[in-house]
Parts: sequence; structure tokens; C-alpha cells
Amino acid sequence: MSEPPLKKKRRTILDFYQRISRTKCEVVKDKVDLKGTQEAHMATSNSSGNALTSQKLPGSIPGSEIDKNDNKNLDPQKTKLLRDGKCAPVEGKDHTKSTQEANMANKNLPGSTPESGESNNVNENSDSKQTKLGKAASSTDKSSPGPDDGDICEQESEDWEETLDSQSSDNFLSSSRAIPIKKPTPRKDGSQAWKGIPVKGLKKMPDCEEKLGPLKGSESHVVLFQTPYEYKEQSPPKPYAHYKDKWDHYHVRMPCSDQNEFPVQEKHGKKIVRRWDIITRALSGDIKDINDLEAAIISYSHRYFEKWDFQTLHYFFTKDLEEQECREFFSKTMKKMQKLAQKLPHLCSHPIPLLKKGQSKSVTFSQQQIACLLANAFFCTFPQRNAKQRFSEFPSINFSSLFTGKPDSVKMEKLRCILHYFTRVCEKTPCGTVTITRMHKSESHNWDEMNTHLLGLHVSSEGTIEDDGEGMLQVDFANKFLGGGVLSHGCVQEEIRFLICPEMIISRLITEELAPNEALVMRGCERFSDYDGYSSTFKWKGSYTDKTSRDNWGRIYCEVVAIDALVFRSYKSQFNRDFVLRELSKAYCGFFRRMPQEHLPAVCTGNWGCGAFGGDRRLKALIQLMAAAHARRDVCYFTYDDEKLRDDFYKIHSYLTTTNRFSIGDLVKIIEEYRKNIILKSQGKPEMNIFEFILRIFDGSLENTDEYSHSSYEMRFLKESGRESSFSSRGATGGVTLNVNWESESNTASLKSTSKSSTSRQYSQETQIQKLDMSTAKSPKGLALPSHWAPIETGVVSVLLDPNDRKQTIRDEYAKVAKHFEKSMTNAEIKSIKRIQNVLLWQHYALRKKEMEGKSGVGNVNEMHLYHGTIPDTVELICEENFDFRNAGSRKGALYGQGTYFALEAKISDSYAHIDGNNHKFMFVAQVLVGKICLGIAEYKKPPYLDEGNKKKGSYDTCVND
Repeated sequence: MSEPPLKKKRRTILDFYQRISRTKCEVVKDKVDLKGTQEAHMATSNSSGNALTSQKLPGSIPGSEIDKNDNKNLDPQKTKLLRDGKCAPVEGKDHTKSTQEANMANKNLPGSTPESGESNNVNENSDSKQTKLGKAASSTDKSSPGPDDGDICEQESEDWEETLDSQSSDNFLSSSRAIPIKKPTPRKDGSQAWKGIPVKGLKKMPDCEEKLGPLKGSESHVVLFQTPYEYKEQSPPKPYAHYKDKWDHYHVRMPCSDQNEFPVQEKHGKKIVRRWDIITRALSGDIKDINDLEAAIISYSHRYFEKWDFQTLHYFFTKDLEEQECREFFSKTMKKMQKLAQKLPHLCSHPIPLLKKGQSKSVTFSQQQIACLLANAFFCTFPQRNAKQRFSEFPSINFSSLFTGKPDSVKMEKLRCILHYFTRVCEKTPCGTVTITRMHKSESHNWDEMNTHLLGLHVSSEGTIEDDGEGMLQVDFANKFLGGGVLSHGCVQEEIRFLICPEMIISRLITEELAPNEALVMRGCERFSDYDGYSSTFKWKGSYTDKTSRDNWGRIYCEVVAIDALVFRSYKSQFNRDFVLRELSKAYCGFFRRMPQEHLPAVCTGNWGCGAFGGDRRLKALIQLMAAAHARRDVCYFTYDDEKLRDDFYKIHSYLTTTNRFSIGDLVKIIEEYRKNIILKSQGKPEMNIFEFILRIFDGSLENTDEYSHSSYEMRFLKESGRESSFSSRGATGGVTLNVNWESESNTASLKSTSKSSTSRQYSQETQIQKLDMSTAKSPKGLALPSHWAPIETGVVSVLLDPNDRKQTIRDEYAKVAKHFEKSMTNAEIKSIKRIQNVLLWQHYALRKKEMEGKSGVGNVNEMHLYHGTIPDTVELICEENFDFRNAGSRKGALYGQGTYFALEAKISDSYAHIDGNNHKFMFVAQVLVGKICLGIAEYKKPPYLDEGNKKKGSYDTCVND
């Protein structure tokens, strides 16, 4: 008869104990230090699985006599049998052959389909798929996030039916495996996947950064190694020479602390010993397989003997890894990990502060120190971190939650990522540093009154933050407990980032859960792994060599900010004002830095807080754009294959920045209007999203109701905002572009329009003017397009005017423009004249004209054709998005106030036009609503009031020089 599995397991553990034993003593229950724990018992069954006998589990230092008197108090019917790498037989079940045991014998991975009466950690709101044996599955909990919950994006799981057999390889975890690849759909039409500013036009590290001096610690910045320090490529930072310990509520309670006590029972009574002595004795032993590893961990964690079943770890080493891979790991990497973990008091000799709520504080580690701390987390040595009542506001750090429970495909891949990290750092000690900063913003913001305008945007349907956001501030869609489910279930954006950059896991050791006005910044974490897939299809793809350069402190130029979004069980609730402001403040806290704007890289982000957290993608995109603008940063946004979202986001950004009507405060008010008039009046999720609402309000295409009569809402909103007097000209949509090859001296501009109707973007997407997709643009009632325009419904096109065209209207238009131009530019040669037809800008122009006519009377708006010279790089931008008053006066000075400058004669604008590589200049003839004029001065931010004593009469529209 074969030996019962549990008896064999017990014998294996005892053998390991005897190899590391030096004295004979026994673990006992201590009513003070081990409050709430039970005496550990070893239960064994005979071959039939019926009779049960129990013995007291020897402690971490075995060999003592067993106290047989304790057996009489044991209730065999309530004793749970420990599984032998398979399952835990419990009362009322047949232990001879369990269902789980059968599953573990199958080469395919068991799925996560719950058995009858078994909890699958998914509530009624979860849309996660449950798949059968042999397929990957994931569970998501959409309830209030706990320490192991992740921000799970809205994406369906992809079923797959392949085994995880690995091809033989000489190197551990280096085999090439067939894995499902999650890649963006190829673009058949050859079009670009992105819109807006090119990536090369965004500010990035290290180009935009100031050079750092030597690293020194301060009250708000704790450095855990000797300072001052400057990075040396082949030499890791030196730790402090003498170990110092602080066992309190403000520092990490270290495994090597003298306060970390462990009760044992010897022949002559109870004795308290240092737990670190037991840990080092266990880690000094010969751990040659998974049974030895489990025995070592249990030896100093006896209270979890029954709770930690190590099912996942057993399956990984016995089923998932090839035999050769397993042997290589235990013969090489494991031994190095054991030595690395035991260096803790030497490498981490300075007390490590906890980053608690309500403070802004930084901690800088060496990468070597992080490797040592993570090795201890792998061996589950951190005291009291598994007791939820003691560290309930901190995420877990010991890896026990990853080792236990039913194995699944995602856990296998997580273990591959983590063990690959240890293989790398054990082979070659990393020499850099990592800084973790908790950001706390105590001051409140009056978002309604903010006059900041949106900045630049690059939006793409392809790419990822970690792969394509190099040098930018990269956003981690975080859980308030950092890392989410990285050490348990869940494998979405945050978990994946922590797996491919395992040094981020150290943030879980020191960071208390994030408050609503807090964020966490991780600077310098190196990437070690490549991956494919997402959620249930996640796969470790192989080693990744991070070639990113480092700063003077040894940190890789990779800055990741963790911001946690709210969870919305109701779609409508996220539009509540308080929740919108909370998300704005959260994003701003993560994006803000107290430094000049020229040193701030762009924010690289995506669908933050969407998916299982219930966030609306368009609202979240707008909120992040607003927060980034207030933090003085451009935005690089990835929509993850969602081309519709990409197009909508680019369109609304172009609209809001082209018209330049809307500040952040304006947008906060618009979101509230959307909630009151659309969200609250709809039964479920409304058909009209927030982007469509903004566009349709101002193009007049909403239904004619009391709230939204064609153009009345625009004017009502502007008046409520107190900003109606800021807009006089609606831009260049009736204009033409001229190429000339003549330079001349001229006087300063004689006329200035206060048009504020463009964006600060400095790059155009292509070298030729292109058609834009503005499918929602419509001509409001009474705003017909010019009759002489070429056929166009939406967008912007340039129409070349040919002086020899067969159409008389084209020839006449060319002649009229050329004649007026040549009056003051007699020696210039006209190379071409193009009519710029921009539907959206024309609509704004016509709408503004109607408003001015309503005040001054038809024919009294002072409409003129004026000249504007510019540099070649901005020509396409103006055609697409209108003039930008923020660029006015940058070369000649804003002599008559802030605004876009125009001239009555071409020769005056000639001095503002620069030649290109072909010796050509560019000039616009713009159709401008001049309105009421006054004498301007340089101090004007906007035209003065018509009557300072009665401001209700409004303001002047334009400032002039005489």
C-alpha cells in the first residue's frame, strides 16, 4: 500500500526541519503575541480516507517530544486535512479522489468556473466570463475596491485553448512559447492611427529636465543609503554601515528587527526568540524543491499552516514549468535569492518610513535594496502584514496570496514575470535608484472660476502607455491600494505594469491607501519583462532589456503616477458635480509639479477609471485633459483600438481650442448643464454623449426647446460666464493663402483684432492641408455656407484658384485678391492663391456676425478683409484651427494689447511673414468682424468697456493704433 499523501508531505517537512535544526524546541500558542491564532495540528488519513488521527505540528525548530496530552482536546471531526499539492479534504467529502485532484492531474490549466457552493469573488455587477477547464478565466469585483482589486478596463475576455507546455531550453524561463498576441488591428487604408500633435512635438524627459545636483536627504525626502550620492554605472549605492531599527507606526516593521519575536517551547519551558534567527536558519537550508520551499516558509509562519495551501506554487513548479526549468531555478536562482534575502539588515540598515495619509514625502531606494526587500516578500517574512486588522489600510506585501488558492493561467504568468525578475537581479546586481513620492494636495480649487485653456493633444488608437510613452509622465490606472490584484487575482493595466516592472511592488510595502486628494509617483523603476495579451489572455513574453537613460541620481527616466478613480455602480452618478470635481482634483494632484512649464513632460494616459470601475470614456478623457492643462502639460492619449473615441476626442479638442471660447471653468459648467438637461432626463445611458452635447449646443443642431433654441444657448452660456465681450472675430474661414517670393521693410501693424480663436499647438499633423473628419458639424438654420465655395459638407479643404480657370467666378476671385495685394506689394510675384474652406470656423463666424448684427443692426458690424503675415510652420494650423492670439506679438511685441494682429495693407504684414526653404512667404487675407474700435495700449488683456460706469453696455471689439 502506497504512503498516504498527507503523511508523505509531513515527512518531507520534518526532513527539512531536521536539516536546519540546531536545538530542540517546539512552537506553542502565546495568548498575547499570537492572539486569535489556533494551535497548529497535523491531520493524517489512512489509505481509505476514513480514520483520522492528529498530532501536534512541530514548530520551526523541530525534534522535541510531542505533547501527547494535547491530542485529547482535538475534535477530529472539525480538523481540516492539508492537501498534498492538490486540495484540502474537508469534513463530509470523500478524500480518496477529489475533483480538484483530478483537475490538477490534467495538463491543461484548471479554469475558474466555481464549484457548487464555492465563492468566485464576483458580484452581480461583474461581466467577467467564467470558462471551463483548459481555458483562461478572470474574476473581477466591481464592488468597492479592496487591497487586491484592480482597475479593470472594459474589454471582453478572449477564450483560448492551448496548453502551457514549454519547449526545452537551457535557460530558466527563456523558452519560446505559442501565445495569443493582443495587437491593434492593422490599418488597411494606410491612414495614420494618430491625430493631433506628433509624438516628437511633445515634451519628454530627459530633454526637458533640469540637471540634478548630488542626491541629498531632507525632512521630506528620506534616502536609504549614504549621501551625497551621484550615479556610477557599475557601483550600487552604499548602505549605511550600522543597522538602525524603528518598530513603530511610522516605519516598516522589518523582519530582522529585535522586536520581531517568536515564541517557542523547550523542554524546560517557553522561550521567546528572534524570528529573524528562525528565518535565517530556514533560508540557510538546502531548498531543492517546492516542498522544501513550503516547509521553509511555514517554519516561521506556523499560524498560517492550514490557511496557506500553496496550491498555485505547487502547480507552477510541478505542472507549468518544464522539469529542466524547475531544476535550474532551484539549483541556481533559489540559492541566490536565499542569500539576497538574508542580507536585509546589511543592505537596508536605515529605518524605512511609511508613506502615510496627509503628507507629501519621498523615499529613495537603491535597486539592490528593493531586490532584497522583494526577496523577503517572496519568502513571506514581513511581520504582521498578513494580519488585516493591523495593516488594514495597507496593501499586502508578502507573496503568500499569490502562492495559495486555485491555480489559473494568469497566476502562472505572474509567477513567470516575478521569477524572471529575480533571475535577472541575482545574475547581475542593478546599480540604479528608485524614488517613490506620495503627493498630497491640501488646498482646494475653485474649478468654476479657472480661466486656463486646454493645451496640446496627441491621440492614437494604437500603442500603449508603457511601450510608447517613453520620457512622459505615464499614468497608472491605480487602485487606492497600490498594485491592485498584482499578488492575487486580476491582471489589467495596473497589475500588468507592476509585473513587467516588479520594483513597483515595493510601493505596497510603504504606501497607505490613497486619499481623494493624493497620488503616488514612482520614478526610476526598470522594466524587466515583455508581455502580450490582457486580463485572462495575459502572457509573459520574455526578457526585456530597458535601455532608457538615467539621471544623475541613477533613476531611469521613467516616471509613473498612480491615480485611483472612483467606482461608479450607476452610470449617471459620475456626472454629479462633487464626483467630477473629485476626479479633476485627483488627476491634477498626480499631474502637478512645482517647477517651470518648460521642464514638464507631457502626460501619457488613456481610459482611466473605465471598464469595471464604470467610468464614461469621454468624460474621463475630458477630465484628464482639463487637469493636465491646469498642471501646464500637453496630453498623449491612447484609446486602445477605439478609433471612434480617437476621432471624437480629437474633434472636440480641436473645437474647444480652435474657437478658444472655453476655459476649464467653462467646461465644468458645461458638464453640469449636460447632467441637468441630458443625464437626469434620460431613463438609462443617454444616446447623446458629452462630446456630442458640446458640439450640438454651439452648432445649433439641438432640438428647438426652451433650453436649447438654436443659437440662444451659446449666448446664454457666455453671458452667464461673463465672457461675451471677449469675442469679436471668428477667424479666417473666408480667407485665402498667398505664396510670395518677395521681402520688404514695413511699418508696424495698424489694426488689431481681439479674436481669441485658436490653440497653442505648434505642430501640424501632415505637410499638406488635409480634410478633417467633422461628421457632426451641421449648418445651423440661417447659417448657409458661401455660395461660391466648392462643394463641401464638413471639414476643411484648400481650393487652388487658377487665373486661367474656365469658370469666370474663379478667375474673378483670383483677380480681386491679386489686385488688392499688389497695391502695396508691387514687386512681389504671386505663386499661388488658395481659398480655405473650413465649415466649422465659418459657422462660428456666421453665428458671431448674427449676434453682433442683433446688437448693432445689419450692416453695422464693420466687416473687413485684412492681412496677416505668419511663419511657414503655422500656415496649416491656422487653416485648420484659426488664428491664435497667444502667439501674437511674440516677435514684434503686443503693442496694443493681447489679440491677433491684422493689417489694412499687405506690405505691413509682409514684415511678419518669414520665408520657407523655397524662398516663399505666406500671407492670409482674412474676413474679420472688426466691430466697435478704440485706441489700444500694451497693458490691455481685452478691449475696455464702452462705458466704465455702465458695464452692461458691453465692451469694444477691436483695438487700433490710431
